[in-house]
Amino acid sequence: MILFAGDPHGSYAHLYPFVQSQENVALVILGDLQLTTTAELDKLAQHCDIWFIHGNHDSKTVAAFDAIWGSEWKERNIHGRVVNIQGKRIAGLGGVFRGHIWMPPHRPMFFDPIHYCQYSPQERIWRGGVPLRHRTSIFPSDVEGLETQKADILITHEAPRPHPQGFAVINQLARKMGVRKIFHGHHHDNFDYRPINRNKACEIFNIGFRSLADINGNYLLVGVDDRDK
Repeated sequence: MILFAGDPHGSYAHLYPFVQSQENVALVILGDLQLTTTAELDKLAQHCDIWFIHGNHDSKTVAAFDAIWGSEWKERNIHGRVVNIQGKRIAGLGGVFRGHIWMPPHRPMFFDPIHYCQYSPQERIWRGGVPLRHRTSIFPSDVEGLETQKADILITHEAPRPHPQGFAVINQLARKMGVRKIFHGHHHDNFDYRPINRNKACEIFNIGFRSLADINGNYLLVGVDDRDK
């Protein structure tokens, strides 16, 4: 059983009733893990097979960044590749579009992290590469690296069109990859694509804040973001 989890934002308690009640669960988290250590993932992994992509909040602090990229958990980040999970080829595009790097449909400012670093002053370089903030920015090279691969499902943090804040470049990527379903996080409102999905070759599902859905896009849990902003 493959389950798709919307942005946890540092809290994982809501997932346990589902992963503990079923056997052989693969849990795919759609970004914004917002960790401070690996403890939450280590504990959850006792009950399910965890995969994820990163979101914009995963480079907001050094602790959040290191919990993923500074640990063995970086091997479970699907960003930029296709993995086989319970017989399904799942591709991942983590992160968000940012104007200083690339804001489609406008032309990109930089093609890849190397290009960014070549034109950046030394004080902006962090740990030998792009600044911490831009470790979760999408570069054109991230999309180009996926375009020649094939997958059944594409998971993204950003939304495709026709979400009001979506990007057509994600739909274009899905078509090139032969994807039949897109699951995305980032937007906490569980945008309803059902009227649009009818008779479409590629179905789209927004799994919102601390929400959970199965591989058919059926919600098992709908979270409401009532945190103090």
